[in-house]
This record gives sequence, structure tokens and C-alpha cells, in this order.
Amino acid sequence: MSNALKDKKLHISPKRIILLFVGIFLVFEAIFYISFQFQNGFKFFPFEISFYLYTPTLLVLSVVFCYFSITRTYYEVDKDKITHYRNGKVFEYHFRDIIFIDEKWSTKHKTMLFFMGDGRAKYLAFDKEGIIYDYAIKYSHLLSEDEFASRFPNIKL
Repeated sequence: MSNALKDKKLHISPKRIILLFVGIFLVFEAIFYISFQFQNGFKFFPFEISFYLYTPTLLVLSVVFCYFSITRTYYEVDKDKITHYRNGKVFEYHFRDIIFIDEKWSTKHKTMLFFMGDGRAKYLAFDKEGIIYDYAIKYSHLLSEDEFASRFPNIKL
């Protein structure tokens, strides 16, 4: 493996993160709208004064958290592990601990679904190039689907 890859930060597509935060913004906007707008009866216009207070506040908070999520969420990968940095927290997933990767689900959703030795499922969104998925497939010692199903009969794939 090249040292350039080891030192390279593998970022998640900003488009995915932005879409996530747009969805979160819309859900909270609907909750606040329903909570505050209909206090004086069922009417859409004119908006209550609270609408002009919570909407910009919610928008600014969403943009700030989205920016930090885009800039502070990334992976580093080598032949031993995937290191996931997420908003100041560090998570390490050693390839020796990964026993199964649901390849069909992972490629369909562009999110790696893998299982650790104790049967816990983990999800990691693909980086832009899908390098974490390629490395996990290459360096993990994976069980076959039948072996995994017999070892963990309660887990549905």
C-alpha cells in the first residue's frame, strides 16, 4: 500500500451529507410549523411571528452542523483497519474483527454493512471512491453467507 493512501483522508460525498441535513431541516421545520403556526386556529397565511424566529435559527444551525459534518467526517484506511473520524470522535474497525460483509446490500445502498465477531452490525457510508469497501473485502477474513447464518441464526440478511 502506498504511503499516499495512508495519509489521505477519504471523505464521504458532501451531497449525501447535505441531503441528510436538508431532510432533518424539513422535518424540524414541519414540527415547529405545526407546533407554533396553528396556535390561533387553522390558517396558513399570514405566518405567526414565531415562524420568522425559528426558521432562520433552524436554518443557521443546520448549515453549521452540515459544514462541520462535511469537514470533520472522514476515513483513513490501511491494510489493518479502517479509522473513522466523526466530529472529533475516532472509531477503529480492524479487518481481523470483521467477519461478514453484506456485499449485495452494501453496493446497492453505497453504505458498507458489516458484522463484527460478536454479531453486531455496523454501517459506514462509502467514501467518494469506495476505497473502504474495497479494502474491507480484500483484507477481512470473511465467513461465507451460510457459515454466518449458521453462526448467527437470529440475524436476517
